[in-house]
Amino acid sequence: MRGLLLALLLLLGAGPALAQSATDPVGTVRAFYAAPSTDDLRFYARVLRALYERDQREANGEVGRIGFDFRVNGQDTAKGWEKTLRLATLSAGEDRAEVQATFRNGRPQDIRYDLVREGGRWLIADVRAVTGERWGLVALLSQPLN
Repeated sequence: MRGLLLALLLLLGAGPALAQSATDPVGTVRAFYAAPSTDDLRFYARVLRALYERDQREANGEVGRIGFDFRVNGQDTAKGWEKTLRLATLSAGEDRAEVQATFRNGRPQDIRYDLVREGGRWLIADVRAVTGERWGLVALLSQPLN
């Protein structure tokens, strides 16, 4: 597992530091993909972090509102999916940016990351799937826990 993570880090170009970028929204998304799980809250903007923490708290150790790895839009990953990962800035302003992640995990995926600048760093404010079954992370986390 550790070797796989290291290979993924090198492939994604995350380098030795997994810190968010102060200047490059794509750098933040690249480092987020290299993180071991979506539980790494240092990548989340204030509002998303609060929703994610609430979900974990209310789920009380069980599966919460999100039963899949939203980074890959699935519970499992196809072998070699990371080799198809492409990141691109779709828009970038002073305090907001949108990054597109395209890859193949079973079928072509298009995931959009909305980022905001907080405390001088680019942080993820929302994540959306725009192909196949469409969803938004903030909308999912805002629903009542079943």
